[in-house]
Amino acid sequence: MLSTALNSKKVMITGGMGFIGHNLVKSLIERFDCSVVVVDDCCNSSSDVLSDYMHKIVFFNTDVLNIEDYSEHMDDSDYIFHFACSPITVSGENPEHDLNVNALSTLRILNYLKDNNPAKLKRFVVASSSSVYGNMDGCDIPFNEEVSPKIVSNYAATKLLSEHYTLMYAEKYKIPVTILRYSNVYGYGQSFDKEHCGVLGRFIHRALTGSSLEVFGNGRQTRDYTFIEDAVNATILSSISDEAVNEIFNISTGHEVSINKLISILKLHLPDLMVEEHPEREIDNIKRRAVSPEKAKQQLNWSPAVDIEDGIKLTVHWYKKYMNGINNIQNN
Repeated sequence: MLSTALNSKKVMITGGMGFIGHNLVKSLIERFDCSVVVVDDCCNSSSDVLSDYMHKIVFFNTDVLNIEDYSEHMDDSDYIFHFACSPITVSGENPEHDLNVNALSTLRILNYLKDNNPAKLKRFVVASSSSVYGNMDGCDIPFNEEVSPKIVSNYAATKLLSEHYTLMYAEKYKIPVTILRYSNVYGYGQSFDKEHCGVLGRFIHRALTGSSLEVFGNGRQTRDYTFIEDAVNATILSSISDEAVNEIFNISTGHEVSINKLISILKLHLPDLMVEEHPEREIDNIKRRAVSPEKAKQQLNWSPAVDIEDGIKLTVHWYKKYMNGINNIQNN
């Protein structure tokens, strides 16, 4: 049963202070009687996100590439979730760093598992992204995992390379793996005061601080937004499902939502928000994207439970509460 599936298990999470990572850590600790090891250098995050959980985890504040710092814990881990990555919004600034964090780190972990191959390892779960599909103009939307990617960014290229290494090592060295292509995950706990945060977090932060929402182009660009709780639930299910071994899954809703639609929903909760229009940028050259979750529904028995309207409502409520807490601390 899911309620006890990870009890008495040891779980390692790289990038465990990141957005999806720290929400996964919280969920594991709250739902299961398992031991958790977190690896993160906090260069794009902060250990503050797990301040209430630090006494319940083993934390290595180190670069994921420094595998010798935490390798001993891979020897007896039942599950390893590899979430460490370079943010998509800064990946073009330093392609070599992007390659190292997103792909070389995967290869180093796989090499360690190959050479030491702990018999108790039940799953190596690798976080990928729907960005690997690239520019799919002309394809039916939503598209599934069988579509051939058309890479248009450094980030997507390194994520796809990470996938290829993972599947190759799974086939050659019998390492049980699962790859998850997350689609625009949003929700509470997302860093919203940094340039690399997601569009929803950025919009909410700007609205709550009196700044205008910047819209580039006509606002008709679409993406497939997945609420954080749904993403975490899918992650856990995929790790314990026999149907997920050596498989790739889209973690998504299958629904297109435009920037204009996001703004109209946000206005229901933030009526004073302002919009500032700008010319379209080259970085926004992907006009439409939605990916099908049907494979995850069929093989993992998972479905997204939170629609975009409720997800935004929950997210805005969390951000307001979080910012009020910060203001209270600053005023005392």
